[in-house]
Amino acid sequence: MSNLEKFIEQLAPLTNLVPREVGGKKIAQPAWTKQAVTIVGVKTVTNRFLPVSHEGYSNETYVDKVDLLGKTRAEFISRKMKGIERRMHMALYRELAEGVNGFDSWRAFWEQHYGSVGIIPDGLNLADWNSSLFGGLDAKGQMATFSRIRYFDAFSVEATADCVGSMDNEEMGIGNQVYEDLTVKPDDTLRTKRGSDTYHLYEYVKTGTHFPFITLIESPTLLDVAGMLHTIRRADAHGYGKYSANHGKFNTEFLLVATGYPRFSVLDMLSRADTGDTFLPDAPQLDGLQDVVILKGQEIENLADKLHETFSSYVEKLG
Repeated sequence: MSNLEKFIEQLAPLTNLVPREVGGKKIAQPAWTKQAVTIVGVKTVTNRFLPVSHEGYSNETYVDKVDLLGKTRAEFISRKMKGIERRMHMALYRELAEGVNGFDSWRAFWEQHYGSVGIIPDGLNLADWNSSLFGGLDAKGQMATFSRIRYFDAFSVEATADCVGSMDNEEMGIGNQVYEDLTVKPDDTLRTKRGSDTYHLYEYVKTGTHFPFITLIESPTLLDVAGMLHTIRRADAHGYGKYSANHGKFNTEFLLVATGYPRFSVLDMLSRADTGDTFLPDAPQLDGLQDVVILKGQEIENLADKLHETFSSYVEKLG
């Protein structure tokens, strides 16, 4: 048996994702299997990135920062990561559904199998695959499905002195700012510079900055894991953080995908990187009920290639 086959053997069955009737509602909250899969990687910024969790002032855009392990580092909070990846997972899901025979649209697919159209964030149902993985909500019925995916905050390997740039720009117009009249001053003399109304302090994380990350999926099916590998890469192309339509693009290197819970943290990965070592030891430690199976390199790509056939199996089980 190959390493990939051993990995798949430990995953929960796809039938766990099939919605069942509970109180007149379709719900796809799977039985908790106590199994887990850990995805570990490092994201490298490929164009400027604005990790922002605060409101700030209208004329300030500054990067989240935290003092950690002897450095001030850029902080990439897990809520932002999960929010973008959830939306890209749903986009992937709809694209897969569009290709299913017998349905002229993803909406028709949702209405037949789940009884409602899952729209993020206000129209989530409890039954579809996205809601099963990321959590769903039926506010009227006061019912919820809880997330099975676990995120951890990420921090830059590089210190902010090296990886955060800024522009104190008098010529930059951001958002819906109203420009001042530059032609005259109150005393009718020519004005040569803008005032504080259009001055904007703008920080960003520079290209080439590294953010190691860990994502955990509990009670994972093959569809969950293969789908997340594709989702993360789509999110990289879409962009994370503020102005994500244009900024926050990444390239992700997956270091491992393994069964079990990690016995290491993002902090351990940062500590190793700070000393010039690799992010992970050759034999990283994980806890699992069964023998831990670790996939690396091409094995991870082979796992991602299982997505379409696994989604077809999921559709068959939906009936």
